[in-house]
Amino acid sequence: GKELAAPLPISGVSEIKEVKLYEMEASPPCVMVRSFLAYAGIAHQSILVSMPGKKEIKWSKYKKVPIVTVNGLQINDSYIIFKELSRIIFGRQLSESESRQVHEVTYGLLLAYEAEIFGNEESRSRFIATFLKGNCCFTCFIVPLIRHMLSKAPAKIKKSNPGLKSLDEYGKKIRSEMAGTFIGGSQPGPVDVMVWGLVEQARHIEVKTMESWLSRTDLMPWFKNMDGIMSSKKSIW
Repeated sequence: GKELAAPLPISGVSEIKEVKLYEMEASPPCVMVRSFLAYAGIAHQSILVSMPGKKEIKWSKYKKVPIVTVNGLQINDSYIIFKELSRIIFGRQLSESESRQVHEVTYGLLLAYEAEIFGNEESRSRFIATFLKGNCCFTCFIVPLIRHMLSKAPAKIKKSNPGLKSLDEYGKKIRSEMAGTFIGGSQPGPVDVMVWGLVEQARHIEVKTMESWLSRTDLMPWFKNMDGIMSSKKSIW
């Protein structure tokens, strides 16, 4: 696809003709992107990117996942993807508070979650088992390599983000800013979809991190309402 130099020339879901998602199944940002697509009922082609060569995205100068192409136009970087999909799916520009929350979830809650699960050996093992699903070309040295890389991730995340808060701090702020049944108010908004996707990722790899987080931050009622909506959508797995 062509590199995205400006907002996509698409104002609504009805204008979408083709979506391709280059991803790794258990990657939290990839799960969050799939959550957006499922919420809006947008059909897409999933291309699992294999380790270690990432041959599926050799055509792209950008070498991280997720990568999304919409009608042949390429969107890189999770934060930009979240913002673009939010605008298209909800048919409007994000409000100032929504833009701030999308930023805080991407560069706050998401990173705090990754730092926590990658800091636990059992959680790392469960993540790796799902992360490598669909990789047919990896050899025996890759699992130890990825395990080693992920064990270093928490320190790297915290060093690169010195102002990073705890999971509970982000959760309590989200709860305090809720003005209705959902984070978006009386109806789900972009942040509802993002946070649901993150909780769903933890549930899928069978770690209890986000389940206990929901209880501690009094977000369990919100999740049950959001989960009820998402259960009527096409599965993201």
